[in-house]
Amino acid sequence: MSRLFSPGSSRETDLFGGPDPNRRSMHESAKGAKPLTVKEQPAFSAPPGSGLFAKDSIPIRLHTVRIWFPRNGVQLMEDIKRKGLEDVVLDAIALHDIGVQHQARDGHDNMKDAYLLDLAVLETGISRVWGKYGIPEFIPLSSDDPIILQQPVEDLDSKKALCYQRLHSKCLREYEKRQQLAEALGYVMQGNLRDWYDGYLQDIGGRLKKLGYR
Repeated sequence: MSRLFSPGSSRETDLFGGPDPNRRSMHESAKGAKPLTVKEQPAFSAPPGSGLFAKDSIPIRLHTVRIWFPRNGVQLMEDIKRKGLEDVVLDAIALHDIGVQHQARDGHDNMKDAYLLDLAVLETGISRVWGKYGIPEFIPLSSDDPIILQQPVEDLDSKKALCYQRLHSKCLREYEKRQQLAEALGYVMQGNLRDWYDGYLQDIGGRLKKLGYR
């Protein structure tokens, strides 16, 4: 495993910063433009008038909210709209290709296959997202995070390092897709969404540094 690593931007965005689901404090997760499929999650656009900027033009910060999303054949964007969350969920990074699946209970107490998503959510919408999708019973990127535990190596630090590297690569690819899409369609990617991606990369890079990677 290479120990050369780029931690990304230095913009300050708090991600996965110790929120404890049992205390109902906050986790933290993004924007784009096509319908979201189960296999690949392109970005989707925030609706007009969704309150992305305060009156003084300072972008409202996005938080990363991790959820279990059921494999029920419904596209993510369709599910977001059905649940009335399209005004607060601006983007998503699917984590199913990092090796995490789960049996999750639906609203009727039936077990369904599910995978993890990191959603970019306006702060005012975090409780609404948790109310619709529930709060995972672990702190993201902690030693109990199933993404870390399911990495195909033996010791915990190696599992963390591999997980962080894969997350960083995944986020970077999605970020580049959003930027390319914005350029192709002739618009500028929202500042708060850029900050969210930069913060996501910075957080993962900082965790890798603590493990001795750079």
